[in-house]
Amino acid sequence: MKADSGYNDIISAAKIILLGQLILGCLFILCICITQNTFSVKSAIIGVAIAVIPSLLGLGSAAYKVKINNEINIRYLAKLNTLVKWVYTALMILVVVRFIPVDNKIMLLAYSVTFLGCFLTPILNKPQFRMT
Repeated sequence: MKADSGYNDIISAAKIILLGQLILGCLFILCICITQNTFSVKSAIIGVAIAVIPSLLGLGSAAYKVKINNEINIRYLAKLNTLVKWVYTALMILVVVRFIPVDNKIMLLAYSVTFLGCFLTPILNKPQFRMT
């Protein structure tokens, strides 16, 4: 077994989670582009970014910890991922609400829909069966 197997596994999972989130986020932004004005589109883009960036930071910090110490506990990595994700989400929402004019309902709806992209991960990661 390679020494960076845990690191590569976490990076691979992060790519699939990112793909799931971006699929739903882009679909939501597309719907907002069709039905709303540019102010709402900007709010939706910010909501998608608030969902995606902390998720990547959390998984990236867990991958970095595994790269430094290959014998690290998986519970510690899960707690680290969750803590980093929620802290950066809270900070980003605070900064956006305080300093950037957005439609809060659209932003939070975009965040929620994009966050649901994590649940697409098992579907995207399923091996494709071939019918012969």
